[in-house]
Amino acid sequence: MQFTFKQFIIRLLIFGCPIWFLIISYVVFDPFHVIYSYDAYGSNYLKTYNRNKISTETFLKNNQKYNFSSFIFGSSRSSAFLTKDWSSFINDPKPYHFDAFNENISGIAGKVKYIEKQGNKISNAILVVDNDTFNESFEKSESIVHLKDYRWEDSSNVFKYHLIFFKAFFKRQYFVSFFDLKIFKTFRPYMDEFFKFKYFYTTPSNDFLFPENIELLKKDSLSYYQNDWFPPKTENPKMYEESIKEHHLKDLELVADAFKRSKTNFKVIIAPLYDQRAFNLRDKTLLEKYFGKNHVYDYSGKNELTNYLGNYYEGSHFKPIVGKKIMQEIYQ
Repeated sequence: MQFTFKQFIIRLLIFGCPIWFLIISYVVFDPFHVIYSYDAYGSNYLKTYNRNKISTETFLKNNQKYNFSSFIFGSSRSSAFLTKDWSSFINDPKPYHFDAFNENISGIAGKVKYIEKQGNKISNAILVVDNDTFNESFEKSESIVHLKDYRWEDSSNVFKYHLIFFKAFFKRQYFVSFFDLKIFKTFRPYMDEFFKFKYFYTTPSNDFLFPENIELLKKDSLSYYQNDWFPPKTENPKMYEESIKEHHLKDLELVADAFKRSKTNFKVIIAPLYDQRAFNLRDKTLLEKYFGKNHVYDYSGKNELTNYLGNYYEGSHFKPIVGKKIMQEIYQ
């Protein structure tokens, strides 16, 4: 029995229905929020949203109205420096938080270039750094959380950029969790691999908040600090190894030159990490070389801020109370 071409197409459509359904669903629901532009992003599911995309999109959405000229750069650890707290120190009612997950120096340099390309002047800046700022672990990865935005990284990669997100929808049955949660509105333990409510993004300033952690602290702070989020500290933590390599210098120079051009009032803050390991002295000297010794503030190692457990949400992020205290000190 021979099939006509018409019958072949009909069967192809019938048996391909599940695939077509998933493709159409991806386009309609935009599960990673990368296809369409949104006025606000609100809550974020940690393992599915891309902070580079959110930061860039929120900037573009609001820049025409506010003409941002004050920026906070860094990884999610920069979240402790809230724009509403910073505003009073720099006399700017609308600073912008232009950060990304695990942001490294090339990401910061890319954002600085993009800001200048939009015609904005960088009048004020905070640059939050640590040893991970010079880490390339996610530089060329296809991690959907860490991809750099193609609009300021390389506009020719738009197809590849979207293809990575599209493929991620089908990896390890992500779409099963997505539809289960969307239909039944119930979070199940198996979804933890893909979905985990944790963050909230403000608009238009793009601050990065931890509502879930705050609620847990209010509910039972004693139990909270006994959680395994806080690994045990060592008595004499080792200084970090050198992390700034030769290829990082061009990005440091790019950022430093941009600040000089705009006569930026800027602060480079070496973060007070929970592990109390001091930032490498040679790396600190390089930062001082490019940005000036009077612009670099080192809060790493053992000190008043890092000694107190209550200053941290977990082993990676310190609280806004720490950021505010640092700003009070460095802007006096």
